[in-house]
Amino acid sequence: MIDTAKLSPSLQRLLEGIENNNITDSNRLVSLMKALKLNADDFNAYTFFDHSITESYGRKKIYEGENFVIFLMSWAVGDFTAIHSHGNTDWGGVYFCDDINHRLYQVENNNIELKDSSIIPAGTIVAVNGSLVHAMGNLSNKPLKSLHIYGSNQKISNANDFSRVYELEKNQIRTTDGAAYININENKCKETEVGLYTTKDTILDYFSIILPFYKKNKLNDMADYIEAVMKNPDLYFSSNKINCLV
Repeated sequence: MIDTAKLSPSLQRLLEGIENNNITDSNRLVSLMKALKLNADDFNAYTFFDHSITESYGRKKIYEGENFVIFLMSWAVGDFTAIHSHGNTDWGGVYFCDDINHRLYQVENNNIELKDSSIIPAGTIVAVNGSLVHAMGNLSNKPLKSLHIYGSNQKISNANDFSRVYELEKNQIRTTDGAAYININENKCKETEVGLYTTKDTILDYFSIILPFYKKNKLNDMADYIEAVMKNPDLYFSSNKINCLV
């Protein structure tokens, strides 16, 4: 975590605004962030593009207060999160410093389905809470970044603790400390639940996103499996037919 005395002026104003205005919901946070007229260049000092290749994006904690935490996410070319929720987050917001690829999912129990695929434009500020299930990353040809705030109405500093990561390629859900890496390390996981229901369209889209990660890390068995499913999606459901929603 970075010494607050070394934070950029805009981040100092953001911290003061959150702490002085008793933020308790995402709409109030988003209004504050918009009023501050954040500038993407103010966050260049906190980028983390040279992260380990075993972590599927750069995640740097900038500040942790009594009931909220701020991260700068760095997206090298090809970086992406796994599909994930946001745990204990009661309120939060994301400032998109660049045009970033985004996937929105609908989840009911263990049923998960892709609902929207888009590019969220630079300068956009969106609300976040614990129930939001999405994935985001960089399918462009240049590095990107985004600022993330997760808050709680309790004295919980790591408000996105107990996030759920949906590993469709492994047919399981991992409960994590807030990280949402593809093929997330066991030491960031609290528990694992087996069994997901999904659709062919969801699988094809998500597998196309995560395949480069598995290839880069030379996880050849999984990469071969993903490529086989992309050629014939029925393979995904043939071993356990209850995994198919349609």
